[in-house]
Amino acid sequence: MKARERIDKIMISCREKMQEEVSALLGKNLRLGDVQADVKTKEEFFEEPSGKTVLAHMQLQGDVEGTGAILVSLKDAIRIGGSLIMLPDAELQSVIADENYTEELEDSYGEIANIICGSITSTLDEQYPKNLRVVRTEQEVIQPVKVDIASDQPFPDGHYYSCSIPMEMDNTKMGQLYLVFPAVSLGLIEENASAAVKESRAEAPETTPQQRRAPDSPQEQISAASGEHIAADPVKARKEAVKRQKNISRLLKECFDKIGEEVGALIGNKLTVGKPEENLFTKEDLLDQLGGKQMMARMDVRGEGSGEAFMFAKVSAAAYLGGSLIMLPESELKETAANEELGEDAQDAYEEITNIIAGVFTAVFEEQHKKKIGFVKTAAEIVIPIKVDSESDETLPNQMYYLASGGMEFEGQDLGLLHVAFPASVLELEALAAKESSPDGTDNVSPAGQDGAAAEVAEHERTQGKAGPQNLEQAGVHPEGGSTADAVDILIFSDNDAESTNVGEALQQLGYTYKTLHFKSSVNDNLTGSVRLVFLIMKEISEQGFGVAIKISSAGRPLPLIAAGPAWTRTLVIKAVKYGADDILITPSALEDIREKVEMNLSKIAA
Repeated sequence: MKARERIDKIMISCREKMQEEVSALLGKNLRLGDVQADVKTKEEFFEEPSGKTVLAHMQLQGDVEGTGAILVSLKDAIRIGGSLIMLPDAELQSVIADENYTEELEDSYGEIANIICGSITSTLDEQYPKNLRVVRTEQEVIQPVKVDIASDQPFPDGHYYSCSIPMEMDNTKMGQLYLVFPAVSLGLIEENASAAVKESRAEAPETTPQQRRAPDSPQEQISAASGEHIAADPVKARKEAVKRQKNISRLLKECFDKIGEEVGALIGNKLTVGKPEENLFTKEDLLDQLGGKQMMARMDVRGEGSGEAFMFAKVSAAAYLGGSLIMLPESELKETAANEELGEDAQDAYEEITNIIAGVFTAVFEEQHKKKIGFVKTAAEIVIPIKVDSESDETLPNQMYYLASGGMEFEGQDLGLLHVAFPASVLELEALAAKESSPDGTDNVSPAGQDGAAAEVAEHERTQGKAGPQNLEQAGVHPEGGSTADAVDILIFSDNDAESTNVGEALQQLGYTYKTLHFKSSVNDNLTGSVRLVFLIMKEISEQGFGVAIKISSAGRPLPLIAAGPAWTRTLVIKAVKYGADDILITPSALEDIREKVEMNLSKIAA
């Protein structure tokens, strides 16, 4: 029998043994679900557990040696340990809510961990060909998101055989029980393969002062941005952002669960908030997600971050929650919610609820995020998204946002979506929109969030194209210099009429046909087979312009993209590269500058 097949079967038997022996000790019915097992690196494993976690160390002894671990959430450890010492239910619930892991609870849970190790050992005695015992040693409380992968804590870097088993006790659903064993010790992977993981984490050599200096020209900046600086390499930057996103998603899921618990406890009724759907959006696309009239709460970002996050809920939902807190009669509550009427008392009550929600995000992020980030609710106001100027900093800054949205249900009443929008830069997730190489070698913008920011942008672009105006003038298209609507060499997307005219005249003198479009014009409808190059001209370098760059890059044709604008800095150049720019043009531009950029980028295609 192959080693992996054998250990998988053993763990199924272990599950049954653990379930039986722990239930007998607790005097309660502990049910363990199906075992999900796999071989993972330390880094891959710690992408799964979230929140405060109790880790009990295991020592493998006998013919097989190594270190492993048992992990459960802190709340589950308290529930299990509290059940063993027969805490009254009310007291147990209070201790779980406060996450008060006392010495007595630690000792009682430790006994359960001993039983788990004993169950594993007895099963191995019967079914494993080698002499192997599993002994529980010390335990500790950890934050998985803060584990240093390259260190030997809480166990060394390398490959591990991990099992994830859902738990339920007396019809109360709990989290996962994780069992971790060294894969090399069990013969599931070659030792040199595990050693390669550690070698791959060796730090890159430090750059010299010459390498670290700020480039003098935009072209030098482009070279630097796409070369030695990892933050500017779109593929590397995106991979790092994807890793961060996994942790952010876990934290947001925990936040939305806690919001339901804490707001429900405040009001005295049951509130549930569904699993958040997440995506990266420009301000314009964020506003499109919100729908009708919204109650918007502002939250200042504090600690190791700065900026402002925003919380949105339908005015009717705010009226219902606020009215429930001040105990309005049911008939009045439903009437005010239906009419979207939010009286002063109800609004004050709803703002108290937003304070609680901001506190939830603060508690989770300060405790579990690698950077300590806090959120303080500062103000609330009613906004109508469709009336907000998406191109300015009116109401909320024009930047990239990471949006999490979850459905709210209050005592069976559907309250719509709770939206929380974070500046993407605060969560370091802007690079989710960067290019990555596809299997065929072409570059494309990769998905972010649940369905992908790029996919979302592409879908938005498709729907905009279908619903948009059908003639050139309505669409903001200006065919000039004899260009036809369908056969042009170069497209110009612009919010700067003067500079797009300047570039267009230069292109005409150079013998190229072109077409000028506004930022909101459809990319897919205009990116015909004759187009060989694209200009993106920004009056001011902005997130809206970078949003257009994302649309161009995600359209499926790897064409050179020249980003044009005034006052380029190294940071802005790096950002432009991440969002798809291949070259930079400083505006206002001269004929020779335009000629150089066009010829250089077209020659790359020819090569």
